[in-house]
Amino acid sequence: MRCRHYLTVQCMDSPSDSARMMLYRPAFHQLLHRFTEFYTIPNLNSRGRPAKLRYHHRILGLVLSFYVESMEQSTLWTLFGAPTSTFSRTLRRAEEALSKALNGYAPVRISWPSPAHQVELAKLIESREPFLTHTFDFRFFPLMKVQQPSNADLQNAMCNGWLHAVFVTGKICFAADGCIIWSKHNYPGS
Repeated sequence: MRCRHYLTVQCMDSPSDSARMMLYRPAFHQLLHRFTEFYTIPNLNSRGRPAKLRYHHRILGLVLSFYVESMEQSTLWTLFGAPTSTFSRTLRRAEEALSKALNGYAPVRISWPSPAHQVELAKLIESREPFLTHTFDFRFFPLMKVQQPSNADLQNAMCNGWLHAVFVTGKICFAADGCIIWSKHNYPGS
């Protein structure tokens, strides 16, 4: 019979060292190279003002900040120095380009590990936490705040009364090495 042991905060690495919290410089440059193929920045011409966002790394940073940071859009406008209309237009185009760039791109695929790889991952966890045997992953359940639906029944189904807001829950399963091995989003409620 197996005993259950749970990961606690003391067992885990600090979030700043985790692959789920940051994109390391080589990974960013690799993604930037791929993103550049799908996003074209309009050429400067003699008429009109120059573009506010003229570099691919700023545009990729904008869309990644929009996805990761929990700040208002007005803060992002200020941070990237772009007017609201430019920000919205650039963000829409950047999201489309990022979607195309990630489609079929092997380094960002989500894949379940083979049984042999599961054993290797379990050994990684067991070397750090000896009581956790046969464990090769951990799960992360972020709550993402969304706009409240106008339909009262739908809003009631999605409302988290404890947090007094409407959320969509994501479920992400990470392997011990930090790779995402399973993910499902848009769970209404909490």
